[in-house]
Amino acid sequence: MDRLDLTIAQVLGAPIDPNLKVPVALSEIADTETAQPGELVRIFNSSAEDAGVDSIYAVDADGGLIIQKVSPVTPATLTFVGLQSKLQYVLIDEILPSPDQNALGRRKASITRAMDKQEVKRICDAILGIPSQEVVQGGGDLYDLIVAMVHKVEDYGDNYVLLAGSTVKEAIDTFDKVKAGTFNYRIGIKEYLASAGIKVIKVTGAVNGGALLATDKLILVARDSTLAQGKPITFVRRLLSPEIVKLMNSESADRAISVAQAPVIINAANKNTLGYGVFGYESIIETITNYRALAWAIYA
Repeated sequence: MDRLDLTIAQVLGAPIDPNLKVPVALSEIADTETAQPGELVRIFNSSAEDAGVDSIYAVDADGGLIIQKVSPVTPATLTFVGLQSKLQYVLIDEILPSPDQNALGRRKASITRAMDKQEVKRICDAILGIPSQEVVQGGGDLYDLIVAMVHKVEDYGDNYVLLAGSTVKEAIDTFDKVKAGTFNYRIGIKEYLASAGIKVIKVTGAVNGGALLATDKLILVARDSTLAQGKPITFVRRLLSPEIVKLMNSESADRAISVAQAPVIINAANKNTLGYGVFGYESIIETITNYRALAWAIYA
């Protein structure tokens, strides 16, 4: 019989959609890159606003911010951090006598969801950790708050994406109806979003016990910068070496799926069930290269 651990690794290692290797929300707001094994990732300051040293924000292993000083001639060398899913199991009963693609598909989807969510949560938390980019509501309504956020970043970019928590998204959807009785003149929030070129993406879900984006928070990202080329956030995954990819019998070169070579005993409900341990791992960099093109707020 073929080794089941290699079969599991091969099936789980292939991306669900090879054309969509990062979460949708992340792909909308960040430039995505890959780095070769051992390659250093350096960021230069290309800002036209500052002739001297500027700052970028790198996200550390704990999701916190590290200020990196950069200049046109002295780059910042960024550090990769490891991201690992929780340990899951593929039960022997699910894959014998032949691999059950449905069982393996469920594990793949679960691992992929968890790691995708963690990537999005880390960058959202990083943006929310920049105090200077908060926009305070100041007695206005949601319309006024979004306009103020646009005014905060419009000197540094356009082509906006608005990441909205579930409460914020619901407020956008119902704004016109809720405010209809108080209109002295027509104000359409969706018309404003369209005219300002703002794409709204609802961000929901949780990972490791924390929400990706709190229901009352919103983040505005100006994707086309007037100061620097590209989006204001850079996301990098380190490619695995060909030897590691071959060892894992995986089709994915940037997110590894590790499968134990032998089944282990899982004492669930006091039953000595056998299963293969499975977890995902990747090495990533998340960096805010142009924080002025970002704004965030709390909708009260």
